[in-house]
Amino acid sequence: MRKISIAIISRNTFLRASLMAIIHDLTRVSDALTIEFSGHSSELSTQDIIIAEILPGEIHLCNTSIKNRKKNSSVIILHRYDELPEKTRIVNCLKDVTFVPVRTVNVDSLREIIGRALSKSEQPESKRALDSASICANCPHKSLSPSQVVVAHGLMNGFDIGKISALHQLSPKTVIYHKNQIMEKYGLNNHYDFFQFISVLKERG
Repeated sequence: MRKISIAIISRNTFLRASLMAIIHDLTRVSDALTIEFSGHSSELSTQDIIIAEILPGEIHLCNTSIKNRKKNSSVIILHRYDELPEKTRIVNCLKDVTFVPVRTVNVDSLREIIGRALSKSEQPESKRALDSASICANCPHKSLSPSQVVVAHGLMNGFDIGKISALHQLSPKTVIYHKNQIMEKYGLNNHYDFFQFISVLKERG
């Protein structure tokens, strides 16, 4: 019996359940197929299919879990961008994935995309895996400047602008400037996107 390992990485419980339901529906007629689900990003290196939701700004951050994925695995990235950034601005480890706009994609299209990934996993093609150095070469990933790290770290810890200013002997105007620079660098269009991005940075440590 063929086993396909599928990771579904999302903070949205309803979305995860919906994706699992689609996969079960697509595979229920196959007696020779077993699906094993994972919800942990630490296990991506062993997965045949990775379905991951990214939050605003993540498309510009190194993603070592996906970079070190299994050879020939399929990666489906769910995003909430109205329009994706130019390909040259997306980190290298996300350039050969399938991007899906989660807010506008219909169920039939999503079923078709997942169905193709399942078919590929059942009959994996021979493909040479790139090493990490090749993937990372000339990657356009973005990183915070030292001043931006100070501001981001303060916000991660729940400090307001005044508290960050006092702790680091900066003017509130300077703190706000660096906060706005972070938003511009990572394409964050509003404060909701910004604080989601700060949460991502906090999770990454």
